[in-house]
Amino acid sequence: MPASKRGAVLLVTGISIFGFSDNLTLLVSDQVGVGQFHFSRSLFAVLMVALLGRVFGLSVMPRHWKPMLARTGFMVTSILLYFSVMPMMPIAEAGAGLFTSPIFVLLFSMILFKERIGWRRIIAVLIGTIGVILVLQPGRDGFAIYHMLPIIAGASYAMGSIITYRYLQDESSLAILMSFIVSIGLCGAIGTSALTLFPVSPDLLDQAPFLFRGWQTVDGVFWFWMAIIAAGACAALSLMTRAYQLTKTSYAAIYEYAYLISVGFFGWLFWGAVPNTISALGIALIIAAGVIIVLAQQKMDDA
Repeated sequence: MPASKRGAVLLVTGISIFGFSDNLTLLVSDQVGVGQFHFSRSLFAVLMVALLGRVFGLSVMPRHWKPMLARTGFMVTSILLYFSVMPMMPIAEAGAGLFTSPIFVLLFSMILFKERIGWRRIIAVLIGTIGVILVLQPGRDGFAIYHMLPIIAGASYAMGSIITYRYLQDESSLAILMSFIVSIGLCGAIGTSALTLFPVSPDLLDQAPFLFRGWQTVDGVFWFWMAIIAAGACAALSLMTRAYQLTKTSYAAIYEYAYLISVGFFGWLFWGAVPNTISALGIALIIAAGVIIVLAQQKMDDA
C-alpha cells in the first residue's frame, strides 16, 4: 500500500478513536469539573507519552520554547473550551464548532500574514459561516452564550495550528504532545483550585456545572474510565502523528473530518444524541467548507 494511503488509514483510525474516547467524557462529567477531568487525564497521558518516546526513540523535550509556549497556550485554551461545553450540547455540534478552525486559519493568515486566499476559499468561508449559524441557531430555545465556546475553541485551535506550521515543523511531535498534556493538566489543576477557593454563584453552577466545579471526591470507577480515555487519546495521537509523517499535511487534513462522523455515531450509539435537521445541515456545510479549503490548498501546493 502506498505511503499516502497508509497515512490516510492511520489518520481516519486515529481520529475515529478520538470520537469514541471523547464520548466517554460524559461518563465522568457529572462527577468532576473540566479542570479536574484534564488534570486526571494528564496524570495517565504523561506516562503514556513518555513510554511512546522511549519506544520510538523520540524526544519529549521541546527545543523551540517560545513558539512552543505560544502554540500550547492556544491549544490548551481550545481544548478546555471544547470539553467544557460537551455536556451542554450534542458532541457532534460541539465538534463542528471546533472544526471551524480551517476557516479561522484562512482569516488569520490573511489578516496577520497578508496571504491571498483566492475566490474558492472565500466561498468556503461564507459556506462555513452559514453552517456555524445553522448549528448555533442563536434564536432557538435553550441557546446560551456557552454554545459559542466551540467556535472560540476553533479560533484558538487555528492560531495553534498556524504557529505549529510556521515555527515548529522540525520539532519532535512527542515534545509538542508532551507540552500540551503537561500544560493542560496544570491549567486544569490551577483552575479547579481557584473554583474551589472562590466558588461561583449557585445559579451559574447550575447552568454549567462541568465548567465551574471545584475539586470533587472521586472513586475507583472514575479512575478506570480516565485510564481508558487517556489510553484512547494517546493511541489516537500516536496514529495521527505517524499518519502526518507518511502523508503531506495538506492532503491528510481532509481525513480529519472523519472525527465528526465518528463522534456523531458514538454519540448516537451511547447517548442517543442526534442533532436536529437544521444543526445537521450546518454540520454538513462546515464539513463542505473544510473540504473546499483543503482541496484549494492542494491545488496551491501542486502548482
